[in-house]
Amino acid sequence: MRSNNRAQRYGIQIHLRYRLNGESKWWKGTTENISRSGVLFRGEEFAEPKTPLELTFVLPKEFFGGRPAEVMCKGTVIWSERPREAGKFPSLASTISHYRIIRP
Repeated sequence: MRSNNRAQRYGIQIHLRYRLNGESKWWKGTTENISRSGVLFRGEEFAEPKTPLELTFVLPKEFFGGRPAEVMCKGTVIWSERPREAGKFPSLASTISHYRIIRP
């Protein structure tokens, strides 16, 4: 039997902001699912795989004992897909390699 070492994913839709490769402009997006090691989201700006990025989002209170918490993290795009329809946002999957939790 094979062991599944993939991190548990949570199908939560929350708003996030991200910027590519150390740029100053932040783009908006919405998560589709998130785990401790990565996030799948739709965002305003497309990025090719291997692009470094920074993300910031607020996790709901259920994740931190009754209080929401802002998370700032760094990662790398590992998969991306341009939208197939006009008016849709690109899909991006990113690792989460370093993160910092900021309590409000």
